[in-house]
Amino acid sequence: MTDAEKLPVLPVLPRWAGAMADSVDLSALAEVVVRCDLEAAFPDLQEHGEFVERLRASVAENVQALQDVLCGRLALPDVRLVEPFAFADVQARLRVPQTSLQRSYRVGFAAMWQEWSRRLVLCAEAEDVARTDALEALRTLTSVLLAYQDHVASQVAESFARADDALSRSRAHVRSGLVRQLLRDDAAALSPSDLVILDYPLDAGHVAVLLPTVAAGAAAQVLQGLRTATGARDALLHPVDLSSTVLWLAQSTGWSERSRQCLVDRLIGLDVHASVSDPRPGSAGLRMTWVQVQEVEAVRDAWGTARSPRVLQHADVSLEVLLMRDPERAREFVAVELGPLADSTEQAARLRETLEASYRWGSHVATAEHLHLHEHTVRNRLHKASQLLGRPLHDRRTELQVALRIARLLEAREGSVRDGAG
Repeated sequence: MTDAEKLPVLPVLPRWAGAMADSVDLSALAEVVVRCDLEAAFPDLQEHGEFVERLRASVAENVQALQDVLCGRLALPDVRLVEPFAFADVQARLRVPQTSLQRSYRVGFAAMWQEWSRRLVLCAEAEDVARTDALEALRTLTSVLLAYQDHVASQVAESFARADDALSRSRAHVRSGLVRQLLRDDAAALSPSDLVILDYPLDAGHVAVLLPTVAAGAAAQVLQGLRTATGARDALLHPVDLSSTVLWLAQSTGWSERSRQCLVDRLIGLDVHASVSDPRPGSAGLRMTWVQVQEVEAVRDAWGTARSPRVLQHADVSLEVLLMRDPERAREFVAVELGPLADSTEQAARLRETLEASYRWGSHVATAEHLHLHEHTVRNRLHKASQLLGRPLHDRRTELQVALRIARLLEAREGSVRDGAG
């Protein structure tokens, strides 16, 4: 069955009602509809010249075609419109939501019905038409108008959806190119038109979130949750590849500690792997946050996904990032500070784990609880570590703590290399 065959067979207005419909001042009616549409569906676009003219042209063509259908000059399947579809394209370009398009059709056709039905009642009274005949004419008028509205509005909505989808894909492609441009070390300032397309405030304070295992489609849902949790109005989503995505959230007044914690808490609640940058301002800050999340992810890769926290902040691993920029010097530092504790034996690894935990937890009891060991075992291990170092554990404590963190990273990285070689 063709689309034309699916359309209902419309009733025909009686001669007197058809003459009434043909006498309506279409120009005046079109202006009433335009005014109602602007007030009810497009209040923010009343001063937009191109938009208003396209709306006026669309309404004018619709009221003319509807009059022809009401008067029997045009069958509904033969209605061929141009301006309403052009107007739908303009709305898509201006990112007007489809709900506004639908509301404009409801409001506009209601205004048309009110005018034609008002005139029909006046005409019936003037010509002394029987009440039952007048009501039947009103029912016919209403049926034809609603059938016309459904026929045209559904086609226009479909046209709008196609245009909006095409523009969205095109816009997303252009935005990705602009983001790639911004992330280059030699990035030039974007033009005013590019800034409009980007639709993201580069002068704000930025936090980047790299989702290494979340594709762009799912990342959009994550982003919505993060915006809600942090109150960030502006955000940017950029696919890194088919399976990973980086998000940016902007705060015009900078990021408070509370906002940052809300971000991390929400990521933890979403149970995703995420690398989070420190806040940085401006275009240069945007590039720096991208560098930071890549550095965090490199630390995660070295530790191994199973051994690293699911949500890892740059502040958590900034020391590792700094020292691992020169792996050879990092190994030398570890060897000098840890001596025999840097050996790749199981015993040395257990002693390093216990010593690092004791620095973190502060007491033998807390360390034992964390490692699920007896307190005496912890004491014995720490005594052994002191013997191997040849000095008390409180001597050069800062250097020892740094060396233990770097040793853990080196051990994980070298283990990953061995696994890959195997």
